[in-house]
Amino acid sequence: MKIVFTGGGTAGHVTPNLALINCLRQEEIYYIGTNGMEKEILFPLVEKGEIKEYCEISAHKLKRKLSLDNFLLPFRLAKSVREAETHLRRIRPDVIFSKGGYVGLPVTIAGKRLGIPTVIHESDMSAGLANRLSARFADVYLSAFDTVKRARPVGAVIRDPLHGSREKGLATMGFDGGKPVLLVTGGSLGAKALNDAVANCPELAKRFDIFVICGKNKKIPCSFVHQAEFIGNMNDLFAATDVCLTRAGANTLAELTVAEIPFACVPLTKQSRGEQAQNADWFVKQGCGISLDEGNLPDGLDRAVNMLYDNRVAFRAKQRAQKTLYGTKKVAEIIKTCGESNPK
Repeated sequence: MKIVFTGGGTAGHVTPNLALINCLRQEEIYYIGTNGMEKEILFPLVEKGEIKEYCEISAHKLKRKLSLDNFLLPFRLAKSVREAETHLRRIRPDVIFSKGGYVGLPVTIAGKRLGIPTVIHESDMSAGLANRLSARFADVYLSAFDTVKRARPVGAVIRDPLHGSREKGLATMGFDGGKPVLLVTGGSLGAKALNDAVANCPELAKRFDIFVICGKNKKIPCSFVHQAEFIGNMNDLFAATDVCLTRAGANTLAELTVAEIPFACVPLTKQSRGEQAQNADWFVKQGCGISLDEGNLPDGLDRAVNMLYDNRVAFRAKQRAQKTLYGTKKVAEIIKTCGESNPK
């Protein structure tokens, strides 16, 4: 079976596709994306033969403020759709899967025009603009939660975080296991504020070994943390992590919950539509972690992280109760079913 994956713009649109590609590795996999972050993350899989081909199109994001670029967007979208159609006609896939982001919309539209079954999935509590538009052209509309209108809730598309190695994780981070580990990850957009907050809170290092996934070109001059711009073997890091400081992307919070890692999340507000605040509110209400206000960082960070660690047994019990959160294998089966139903 030929499957085309698409989605990009942030790592939150790419890492779920990695999880699905791993589940569907026996199929013939293609990816349509831009010359951006998704290509940087996925192209190594092409070199390994896990993805048959990475196909580029142009794609443009709708800006959240009045801009001349927005008036040009319909013309640019039409061009992107034509580019996607060219790739799809050549590949002739059985099914398309879109994880969202602005690159997913033209591919979904092109798939509809060519009669190719298309499945889309929304990670957040509310649908982003690209997925709201894509839903009009998709055959199957899925969501992680039951809060997205007209979508079928199936759980989060995340990597299975339960099969990591603590020893490998500690080795990757450069720790000997003598202290509990605090993992800090701010995502592709919101890393700097968390990086700076940790750098200004040396008290944390008295009790914790601290590892910061700092983001590209965002390393911090800080002697008491170990850091890396990007980590591929997150399962191993999760196996070695005791508590986490993170943004409130739905995929990340879902992974931490399934891995039973108590977390303090700091919702990103300046570069979002407010979805991270909604995500944080849901997970906090389930008792999986706590939420912190970015405006109060680093004040209170030491106290919050220590409270999480001291009460980790209670937080893990609440996380363990979220049995329907992991939906990756279910989504993979839906993709296969849609592809098998395509008469071509």
